[in-house]
Amino acid sequence: MGFKECWANLDKKDALKTTLLALVLVSTTFGAFQSYKLTNYVVGDSQPSASSASAPAAPAADQPTKKPSEYKFGIPYEKAVKDTKKPMIVLFYADWCGFCVRFMPIYEQLYKNHKNQFNFAKINVEDNKYKDAVEKYEISAFPTVFMVNTKADTHEHLKNENFGDMNKLDELLNNFYNQNK
Repeated sequence: MGFKECWANLDKKDALKTTLLALVLVSTTFGAFQSYKLTNYVVGDSQPSASSASAPAAPAADQPTKKPSEYKFGIPYEKAVKDTKKPMIVLFYADWCGFCVRFMPIYEQLYKNHKNQFNFAKINVEDNKYKDAVEKYEISAFPTVFMVNTKADTHEHLKNENFGDMNKLDELLNNFYNQNK
């Protein structure tokens, strides 16, 4: 049977289901890898041990457990938007999001490193009072971080792939600050 005959006999619904299943598997694998990289950065583990690679372990005692809303640093979003003296770093999060929970110590460290340069704000995407901001920034995943020039009302996405490298994050924030002060 040739290609044309195979194509003609192919059940299009089954092909679509197979394609969607493959897409879900690829995206899940990518998400798990990003979680692994972020977890290793937060925990400080540079190489996985043989036991951690073979079976899922319970969360380490030193992994963060506080919800993002429980962190008390930065200023309210409304105030940060109105302050045109400093650019703003805004984090969009959900309290139920495991990635957000693991990211918060990194965000807190960014705050400590750059609080004199930027206003730091957090937005819980499930809070209806921030619906307009969530739509403006087209938030579809968490955590999402934007560097915002409040004078010009422009913003730049801080890519999640950089979350595991504090030196890279510091460099990106310093570059944005120097271009937008």
